[in-house]
Amino acid sequence: MFPFSRSLRSAPRRVLVRPPNMDPNPFHEDDLHIRNRPDSCTLVIFGASGDLTHRKLIPALYTLAAAGDLPAGLRVVGFARREKTDDEFRAGLEKLNREIVRGGHQEKLWEPFSRSIEYHQSEFQDAEGYQRLRRRLDEIDANGGSGNRLYYLASAPEYFDDILTHLRGAGLSEPRESGWSRVVVEKPFGTDLPTARQLNRIIADT
Repeated sequence: MFPFSRSLRSAPRRVLVRPPNMDPNPFHEDDLHIRNRPDSCTLVIFGASGDLTHRKLIPALYTLAAAGDLPAGLRVVGFARREKTDDEFRAGLEKLNREIVRGGHQEKLWEPFSRSIEYHQSEFQDAEGYQRLRRRLDEIDANGGSGNRLYYLASAPEYFDDILTHLRGAGLSEPRESGWSRVVVEKPFGTDLPTARQLNRIIADT
């Protein structure tokens, strides 16, 4: 069962950040600002070929990375129906990132950030695609991944049921000793009160 989460900044770690004009003395502790840094995880974005991913999620993650606010070892797996290679997916993300990011896109920052991004092709209703996803996530964890998994449903709402059902069917939502698993559902959360309650039940059963 998923602990329901609506924020990427869950299970925070406290990090001290020195303002740019502060005395460089390392023992100077006045006016230190405190930011929250989340646990590292593998972020799986369902609907990764859509505008939400390209125009909002990836630029936001890039901005956090440029500010040094992403945890070390964060991995991103884009799950979508279109046939693409990892490099094709990254190139499409970079093209829009150049246009959107405030303060300018920097190649020297994008290159290491983009190496953490992979692409996974599957239909949302294809059970085998989720089994392949499970093997892929297990491989990431075996090669230095954190063991934590965050599933972000950025697809059209009509696919939420299919995605959650197949996550459960593939064992991707099962509790694991190696890390936590959580789900974020993008709005709209149902079209009315009955459908919102139904979606909430599906999440609770996942």
